[in-house]
Amino acid sequence: MKHFYKKVAAVLLTAALLCGCSARVTVQRLPAELPRAESPAATPTPEPTPTFTEEQKAYGSAALLTDDTVLVNVFLNDAAHGETWDAEGRADAVRRTQMAVDWITEQAEKYDASVDLIFDRSEDGSDATLTRSYLLQNAVRGGENSTESAAFLDEMDTLCESLAADSRLAAYGAKHIAFLFFLPVSGTSFTMAHYADDGENFYYEYSCLYRHDAYTDGEDESPATYAHEILHLFGAPDLYEGSSDAYVDDALTAYMEALYPDDIMLSTYEADGTSRFDAITKEISPLTAYCLGLTDTCEALEQFPALAEVEPGVFRQGSEDEAPAEDAWLGAVAV
Repeated sequence: MKHFYKKVAAVLLTAALLCGCSARVTVQRLPAELPRAESPAATPTPEPTPTFTEEQKAYGSAALLTDDTVLVNVFLNDAAHGETWDAEGRADAVRRTQMAVDWITEQAEKYDASVDLIFDRSEDGSDATLTRSYLLQNAVRGGENSTESAAFLDEMDTLCESLAADSRLAAYGAKHIAFLFFLPVSGTSFTMAHYADDGENFYYEYSCLYRHDAYTDGEDESPATYAHEILHLFGAPDLYEGSSDAYVDDALTAYMEALYPDDIMLSTYEADGTSRFDAITKEISPLTAYCLGLTDTCEALEQFPALAEVEPGVFRQGSEDEAPAEDAWLGAVAV
């Protein structure tokens, strides 16, 4: 029997392991005989200007859902292995993205919140600024676990930096950006989110959306999955059993299953395990809305005091004493 929650997301664990940083020390060699003339006073080395502000280092490239954010579609083609996107596949993916964003916008309105995600509104993904194609250097793997290689993830990080430099954010009146990478194989979609603990590392955030769902016999990924992954970019946690989010335990999952079984961060499937392609039948519950910053409180706070530590839109690592699960994919944020 299919595990319905397997689809959702396993949040980014121990990102520092993927990008170890060591200090570089320069040793100055002194001459054998010091000069007799008085040397000028050394000019203090100015402190380096930080690349990102403290706010940016906390939120990452996609901040709050209520902030104007540009979403850039990127269709990845693995030509060496014959895995590429055709025009029909691209149009379907763009259409599902539009459904997901429209649904998110409508859900936010229920909390009197305004969402303005800037994305490709064309029918076929023809907006050359907001939709791109990219020829991969590293092969995609896909599959049920979607354990993409470190080389692939490094390539995506580099691609994010390159695209962000050419994003023309100012032209859209936005300060924030995130990326939707469309992979032309079957897999389990995931999101790479920035953690406040990462500081300037792993700044750019992106979702990897597979063309086909590895758990539904090759069906396309559903618009509900797209919405789920997009919400991860803005701080929505996984609420399913086994979630790696620090404050999501079995009791909280049971609470959500009882009170909000249709929360999109709990499952993207219908009750019978199927996917819908004509509509998104899920909801953003008050708890998820609270984590996204759509509301400043929720009734679950009394029962689950750990939620009071949640900073909307910001992911943080759990306690150092909490070891990752044996089968956790270090560096992934969604499954």
